[in-house]
Amino acid sequence: MPAAFCLEYTAFRELHLDWYLRYAYVRTGEWTRATHCVKAVFDALSVGWATALRSACPAARAWQLLRDQAGERTTCAEGHSWSIHCLLHDAQADTVLLHHRLGLSITQTADLMGLDDHAVRALLRSAERAIEGFPPCVASRLRAGRSSTAHDTALCAPGGDS
Repeated sequence: MPAAFCLEYTAFRELHLDWYLRYAYVRTGEWTRATHCVKAVFDALSVGWATALRSACPAARAWQLLRDQAGERTTCAEGHSWSIHCLLHDAQADTVLLHHRLGLSITQTADLMGLDDHAVRALLRSAERAIEGFPPCVASRLRAGRSSTAHDTALCAPGGDS
């Protein structure tokens, strides 16, 4: 990485690392996989940081890398702690996960994903409409999981219990 971009990259990493880890943990269900996922994202970003900075939105580029890495490390298996990505489009599922499960505001969700507030609101509304179309047993489980925080208390530190 050119030295001129080192400060920007470091600031971006510091700003996003915690939330990326939390997202990856909920997606993968395991701290080891989440850590490897986020490490792969930042490794890829560090190599192509100059290109990311020239893109329309570096946060959106980084978020796509994170979503891809988390998806590679996640399976839609029975009993997985957070299966909304198996049921909704990726962007819808991400906004629900960030806003409802991790408790980020609309603005924080938008900033993290590299979107604007209106896009996040639209994704949340379309996700809610999609969830309403699911059988009641599935929809009620997703709604209960959206506000569940008991499992998420372990998200404060990578050493927390799951």
